[in-house]
Amino acid sequence: MAERIQPPKKGNLITILSIDGGGIRGIIPGVLLEYLESQLQELDGKDVRLADYFDVITGTSTGGLITAMLTAPNKDNRPLYAANGIVPFYLEHCPKIFPQARYVLD
Repeated sequence: MAERIQPPKKGNLITILSIDGGGIRGIIPGVLLEYLESQLQELDGKDVRLADYFDVITGTSTGGLITAMLTAPNKDNRPLYAANGIVPFYLEHCPKIFPQARYVLD
């Protein structure tokens, strides 16, 4: 039996945030999402997170990693990471997550 989509959190529309893949280029949506979340925090308070505004958040490849960061719950069932943690995470961990192939030409 197919899963039924839950009704929207607010209003009549289901809101979806889809984050593209692209390896280390995940820094780009990280910067944009940080800005978006900061603007929402100015409107609704410093504790709001992007997950509070979307019914579905999804991503492909590196977008899936960002999705997990934005939606994984902490002990209080709130998002574990704020969007301002995405870029620092990538800068610290990108060499391990996205290793560069090193080719030796003879």
